[in-house]
Parts: sequence; C-alpha cells; structure tokens
Amino acid sequence: MGFVVLALFLVGCSPASPASQVDSGARKVVVFEGGDVTEGEVQEGIERLRAATSAASGAPAPEVKPGSPEFEAAKRQVVPQLLTLNLAKAYAQENDIKVSDKEVQGEVDRTKDEIAQQAEAVGRGGDSETLFQEALKQFGYTENTFREDVRRSLLVQKVQDQAVGELKPTEKEVEDFYQENKGTRFTTPEQRCIRHILFTQDQEDKAQSVKRELENGGDFKELAIENSQDPVSKESGGDLGCHAKGSFVPEFDQAAFNAKEGEIVGPIKTEFGYHILEVTEIQPEKERPLEEVRSDIEEQLSRQRQSTEFDTWVKDQLEKRDVKYLPGYNPTAAPSGIPGGALPQGEAPGEATP
Repeated sequence: MGFVVLALFLVGCSPASPASQVDSGARKVVVFEGGDVTEGEVQEGIERLRAATSAASGAPAPEVKPGSPEFEAAKRQVVPQLLTLNLAKAYAQENDIKVSDKEVQGEVDRTKDEIAQQAEAVGRGGDSETLFQEALKQFGYTENTFREDVRRSLLVQKVQDQAVGELKPTEKEVEDFYQENKGTRFTTPEQRCIRHILFTQDQEDKAQSVKRELENGGDFKELAIENSQDPVSKESGGDLGCHAKGSFVPEFDQAAFNAKEGEIVGPIKTEFGYHILEVTEIQPEKERPLEEVRSDIEEQLSRQRQSTEFDTWVKDQLEKRDVKYLPGYNPTAAPSGIPGGALPQGEAPGEATP
C-alpha cells in the first residue's frame, strides 16, 4: 500500500464513540499554544489501537479498562501520536497548508487498486470496490472515517515536508545501504509464473474432468475462460502472473512450487475451492542491480531521515509552545511519578496560563 494508507491500516480505526463518552471526554489533558489533546481523543485512540490488534490477530482484543496497566501502556503510545497530529493541525492552520478532496480521492483509489492486486496475487477473486469495503470492515472503518484519516495523514505528511524539507542521502549512503542489503532485500527470489482454473467447493468432479481434457491436449486458456470461477483471472486465461514462494495460500503455494515447468497439477483444494494449475515459467533467483533500485533506496533513506528530523522538530515545537500535561498524561514520565511540566492535580490544562 501507499505510504499514507499503509500507516492507516496498521494503526487501525474504530467506530465513533457514543455521544455520552464524547461529552464526558471533553476535558483537556494536554495543552500547547495553538492546540490541545482531550481525554475523549485519548480514549478513542486507545480503542483504535485495540481494533488494530484485533484485526491483526483475527481474534477479538480484550477490553482495556481505564486505570489498568494495559490502559496506561496504551495511553503512553497514543498521546504522542495525538500530539503530533494536533500540532500538525495547528501548524497547518497557521501556515495555510491544506489537503484537497482530489488528493484524498487519489489515495483512496490507490488503496483500492493495491487491495485488488494483493487479492489477485493469492488467487482470490472480486472487484476492487467489494474488496475495499471488506478491508474497511475488517479494520473497523466506514468509508467516511477512512477518508478523514487519509486526510489527516496527508496533512501530517505535508507539514513534515514543509517543516524539515527534503533530506536526500549522499551517494555513499546509497551505495553502503545497497551493499549491506543486496543479499536479502535486493535479491529477487525464484519466481513462478502460474495460471489456474478455479472451481467451487462442489465442483471436484468437474475439476477432474477438465484436468483430463488438459492432459489430452485441451487449450488451458480456453478452458479457463469457459470454466474458471475466478472473475479476476478467467478473462486472461487464468493467468496469475509471476510470484515468489509464500505468495499464495499454503496448499496452492506448495503445489505450485513443487511442480515442474509445464506440468498440469490438481485438483488442489483450498479455502476458495478446487484449482487446476500450470507453472508456465520458472524464473531463477537474481540480484537486482543498484541502478534498478536506486530510487527506492533514496526514498527510503530520505523518509527515515525526514522522520527522525520531524520527531525532533515536534519536540522543539512543543517546548516552544509551552506544552503542559495533566498528571498521568506525560508519555515520557514514569507512571508512578508526577511528570515534570505537569499542572497541579485537578487543574485542567485549559485553565492554566501558558
């Protein structure tokens, strides 16, 4: 996924809090010149973290109760994220930095394309819109909440770009990174070019019949167009492209990478149904030259340096903007101590004079 959207899906989201929770969460727990963080935002952020954990594990995440060690740990993770976001909002407003609807739509469209490509890579059918809606549901989003989070992430990125600028690596840094990683990250593993014909769970006999036709000289492409239940690949004769080991569900993956070139294999049963597959080409492992990956390395190193510089910029900004915390909300303070720079117990930050 794109830089912005990948971050969103990793963080996750949750449905909006009930009105009573929002109302009771209006208390400001952190303030700085130009912005603040409310108790409700922290609570919602912790719920987002919980939703992300649930989506990643595939199992319901346990409830995190206020005051518990888990809640305090999550709070120390969420508050810095909210500070960065709300500081970016304040800076953007002060410097007339905006995100257009067109930019948001562009990121949404890229997300749909990438989700569809990932689904196709594992032999899963479906149109991009349906797959997108399924992904939103999995991570606890509605389309509106997803678009709003995309807008916020793009805004933070724009602020970062303006605040610290473009930080390009030197030629030596690029070459050193390549030499250190070329045996792993810049070596393309063996890939297999595969085509398949998918049958439903109750079509095993039909799959066996089609396999016999193929073994007797039947045309794979024509039989795929005629019989495959995979709407994405059937029109191209079942072509799934070329992929490395581990790209498919285990049963399909094992069959494909144990097959010889040109061998008809199957029926293979997976969660999607029965597959007849053929490996049309085996591409050996190869090392990618520096010139082929140079732009990727430059972008990664630039982003890493920019992120580090932006973290420093955020800390400097918050110091200049006289950030203050209610006790228990300073993420850098020991949980049992009274954090430096905090307000007296019971005094809301909004009531203090910066």
